Amino acid sequence: MSRCKTNSTFSGLDNALKKLFAAKLNLGRESLNLLGAGCNSAKGMVNKLCPPSNGCHIPEPCWMPQKIDELCCSLSKCDIGEVCLLVCNEDFVPHDYNIQAAGEHSSLVQISTDSFTLGPKERRVVSLKFELPSEEKMTDPSCCLCDDYELVIWVLGCQQHYLNWYIKRDKHSSDCCHELRVVDKPDYELHWYDHFHVYRPCSKPAGARD
Repeated sequence: MSRCKTNSTFSGLDNALKKLFAAKLNLGRESLNLLGAGCNSAKGMVNKLCPPSNGCHIPEPCWMPQKIDELCCSLSKCDIGEVCLLVCNEDFVPHDYNIQAAGEHSSLVQISTDSFTLGPKERRVVSLKFELPSEEKMTDPSCCLCDDYELVIWVLGCQQHYLNWYIKRDKHSSDCCHELRVVDKPDYELHWYDHFHVYRPCSKPAGARD
């Protein structure tokens, strides 16, 4: 029999310290698991915003012109193509609107109403018609991808919107009557990619003066 007796007070204290140490280890493990889960969640969110397979695509700045659509159709001699734009003012203040046709063949476009004012939440339909000239247009035979007529339609309001309209001359007309909605409103959101955008205007031609 051993003459040394175990001190019950210190033995209880030792057991308590062991339990406290074990509890701290468990707490540390749970914290690491939560941290890992949070990192995976954040990583998943970043991957959704910026897919690693495609690289990080940064959209154009909100102050750049907004594309409405891109239309292609074919017309035969003297046929008419038409685009109806439903312009909607989604702002809470009135805005003046101006509809313009740009490009080499813009004079062939007839606009029903080229300027008007819309109050808050008001809308208006604008018709744009293009009549194919009766005479043949001289084209470059080596350019198989060239369209006979190219137009850019601008809708200028709170924002700047544009439509690309391409028309080919053919023996038979294709469907060339379209209705498009133009939602015009300010952009109050702070986008995650905004800090990537820096205003860098186009450089001036060599020798140009201010």
